[in-house]
Amino acid sequence: MKKGILKWIVMIMILVMCMPQVFALSQIRVRVNGSQVYFPDGQPFADANSRVMVPIRFISEQLGAEVKWDKDAQRVTILDSDKEIMLKIGNKEVMVNGKVKKLDTAAVLKSSRTYVPLRFVSEALGATVTWDSKVRIVYINNGRDPLPEQKVYTAGPFNFVIDTDWQVSETKDSWKIETETLLEISSSETGMSLGNYVTLILTQGMIVPYSEQCDEAEQILQQVFSESKAKEIVTYARKKQGRKDALPDKKFYEGDYVVIVGAEGDTVNIDVNKK
Repeated sequence: MKKGILKWIVMIMILVMCMPQVFALSQIRVRVNGSQVYFPDGQPFADANSRVMVPIRFISEQLGAEVKWDKDAQRVTILDSDKEIMLKIGNKEVMVNGKVKKLDTAAVLKSSRTYVPLRFVSEALGATVTWDSKVRIVYINNGRDPLPEQKVYTAGPFNFVIDTDWQVSETKDSWKIETETLLEISSSETGMSLGNYVTLILTQGMIVPYSEQCDEAEQILQQVFSESKAKEIVTYARKKQGRKDALPDKKFYEGDYVVIVGAEGDTVNIDVNKK
């Protein structure tokens, strides 16, 4: 009896020790011309047809292509020298240089990002695609020189891939990012040690509309929170209509995190903390 119980305990311990490795391999990673592609929000996933779907902007830029999004038509256009690919959300028909091609997987809109079938788009742009199922890495190569490795700032569960239009300032203990919409993202080692992962600072009265800062904040929060919770948090921040309007602190909870949103003067702070 005791031997049987001991056997089960050992098996459970082995299973628990292996679980982190299984979860670590569950995420699909992408390398283009040897460089790792970082996705600041919305990770690649395999759909019901076992096709790897990726946020198109990041892959296309790594391949040297340009992406245009028509919100009204729900259509994405990818341009690269003499190639033009047009995909419409929810439609399996794709236009490649004016010719119609049929896919078994349509482009989808998920958490404000356009996802497309990775293999088709990459090969249509003249790249070769290889899938290593053991480590769940997709290798893409179009023969061009790799782009410089992207700078990534990490704050707890958040990853911020630095865009060319973003400004970064650092001190010994902290860093601050100003995005293209003039949204500020700040974090510090001291704050992290106290459970404050990151603060998003939205400011009214800037040259960029406040609504655009809210849109970007919502997208950032979706790295960690569900789409509905991120929307609920930012909807409260949107209640600040004027520069002098106060916004009493309000807490939002999901998973292991608590978010505090409040405003004084021109700015709205969104603090993401560990419970």
